[in-house]
Amino acid sequence: MDTACFDLLKTWCDALLEHQITELKQPELHGALLCPACGHIHGRCADAIYPLLYLADATGDARYLDAAKALYAWTEYNMSRADGSFYNDANHSWRGITVFFSIQLGESLLHHGHLLDAETKNRWTQRLIKAGEFMYTFFDDLETNINYPITLSAAMAVIWKVTGDGRYLSKAKASAHSALKFIAGDGLIFGESHPYPFDHVTEKGGRAVDLGYNVEESLAGLVNYALLTGDDIVLDAAANSMRAHLEFMLADGGWDNSWGSRIAKWTYWGSRTSDGCQTAYALLAHRDPAFAQAAQRNLELYARCTHNGLLHGGPMYESAGEPPCIHHTFCHAKSLAAILRHGYRKPAYMPLPREAARGVRHFPTVNVSLLAAGPWRATVSNHDFEVVPEGNATGGALTMLWHKKAGPVCVAGMTDYQLTEPNNMQLSRRCDIVCQTPRAEYEKDGVCYRSINDKNAVVACAGDDEIIVHASGSLRDKEQRDGGRCALVYTGAADCFKIGVTVDADNAFYYLPIIAASSDTVSLNGNEAVITAASHRIILRCSTKLRARDLTRRNFNPVAGFETIDFYCALSRSEKTEFDIKID
Repeated sequence: MDTACFDLLKTWCDALLEHQITELKQPELHGALLCPACGHIHGRCADAIYPLLYLADATGDARYLDAAKALYAWTEYNMSRADGSFYNDANHSWRGITVFFSIQLGESLLHHGHLLDAETKNRWTQRLIKAGEFMYTFFDDLETNINYPITLSAAMAVIWKVTGDGRYLSKAKASAHSALKFIAGDGLIFGESHPYPFDHVTEKGGRAVDLGYNVEESLAGLVNYALLTGDDIVLDAAANSMRAHLEFMLADGGWDNSWGSRIAKWTYWGSRTSDGCQTAYALLAHRDPAFAQAAQRNLELYARCTHNGLLHGGPMYESAGEPPCIHHTFCHAKSLAAILRHGYRKPAYMPLPREAARGVRHFPTVNVSLLAAGPWRATVSNHDFEVVPEGNATGGALTMLWHKKAGPVCVAGMTDYQLTEPNNMQLSRRCDIVCQTPRAEYEKDGVCYRSINDKNAVVACAGDDEIIVHASGSLRDKEQRDGGRCALVYTGAADCFKIGVTVDADNAFYYLPIIAASSDTVSLNGNEAVITAASHRIILRCSTKLRARDLTRRNFNPVAGFETIDFYCALSRSEKTEFDIKID
C-alpha cells in the first residue's frame, strides 16, 4: 500500500468528519456534510460512504463506520425518491446522479459489507436494487451529458456483482458497448453537450468534448465496468482512449482542459464534482506504465492543493483566500479508496507523453492543437462547440502556456464566468471574476468584441524545434457579430514565447493575464514587466507601452484556480504589436 496515498485519503476523511453535522439531531440535517465554501449541504455528500468504509476496514476506527451510516441515513431521508432515484440536491430535481450513488453504494457492499450488521446490510442492498430498477430504463431515451449513460455500465455491473441478477449484467454490457461509438477517431470521448444532442457537430466538424469529465468519470466508468465483467473489448477501447486523453496531462499532473465544453467546472487537477482519474489510470497501470505515472502525478497535485484537510479547487485557492468546496474532497476520495483497495504502489519515474513531445499534435474532434517547443507547452483552441455563449474560448485562443521551470504562465477560463451549475460552482469571496484568457478586444455601445469569440477563425500550425501558429479571424461579440479583422501569431522557441497581434479596429486592447501568486513580487517599467517568484522570474516585454490593471492586487478565477495580474496594451489599427515572454 502506498503510504502517501493512504495518508492523503485519511487526511481528507478526517476533515470530512469535522464537517459532518452531528450536534443537530433532526433528520433533515443530522449526518450531512456542511460545505465551508458554499454554505450549504451538497446532496451528493453520501458519496463519501465508500472511502469512509474503506478507512473503517483499514484502521478499525469505528468513527468512520458511524459517519458512513449517518451519511446514508441523511441521504435516504432527504434525497431518496419513491421511484428508486436520488435527487442531486435538495433544490435540484436531476435524478441521473443516482448512477454515482449506486456505484459507490455497491462498491461499499461488495468490499466492506462485512462491517455492517445484517439489518443494515439488507436495507442498503434493497435500496441499491431499487435504484437499479429506476436506472434500468431511465437513460434509454434521455439525452444528457454522455458521462451518465457511459457510467451506467459501471452501476449496472456493480449491482450485478452484489445481487447476481443477470439482467443487470446484460444492461451493463449493452450500455458499455453502446458507449464505444462516442469515442472519436482521435481517441477523445464526445457528448458532453447538454442541451445539444450527443452527436451534435459544428460547422467545423467539432464535437462536445470535456477532458475533465472524460478522464474522471466516463473512462473511469468504462474501466470499472470492464474489470468487474472481464470485458476485454471495452477494456481495450478504454485503454486506447486513455492514451489519447493523456496527451493533455502536463508534467506537474495538471489536466489541460482549458478548451473543454464544460470548462465552467474545470479545476487544474480535474473537474469539480467528478471522481478522479486514478480509477481509470491506476487500475490499468499494468497495460501502460504511463498510466501509473499519470495517476501518481495527479495524486501529488491533489496533495499540493490540499490545505486544512480539504482539497481546494485549484493551486491558488488557498493563497487567494478562497475556501474549498467540500464536494471536491468527498468525490475524489472515492478514487483513492478504489486504488488503495487494489494495492496501489507509487511507480518509478518516467516522462509523460507531453514532456517528451515535440512539435504539434492536433486533435480534429475539438480543433485544438498542443504545441511543444523547448521548455514551452502551449494549447491553441479553435474549438467552436459552445454549450453556453462565451463559455470556452475559440478563435485561435492561447488557452494554456506552460513552462518547464515556471509551470502555468497563462491559463484560460470561461470567457464570461457564469454559474451554469449554481450548486456546484463558486463565486470569489473577495474580487470580481474577470476573463483570464489572452485576447484582443474592444467595447462599443456596451458590447464587447473579442478575438476569443470567433467561431469562424482559421488556424494553421507548423514547425518542430520552433513552432509558428497563425490564427486569422475577427473580433466578435457573443452573438458572432463581426467587429473587425484580427490576426494572431504565436511563436514558440527555446528561449522565449512570442505573441503578435494585429487588428482592424479602433480603441482595441490586447489583454495578457499572467499567473502570479500573492507572494510574488511584480515590477512594471515602460514596456517591461518582471514577476519574481521563489523559483523563477517571468519577464514580459511589449513592443509598445505595457500597462496593468492593478499591480497591488491579484485577480482570481474559480475556473482552473489561479491568481493573475492583467497586463494589457493599446492596439493601433493595422499595426502589429508583439509580446515576448521569457523565464529565467
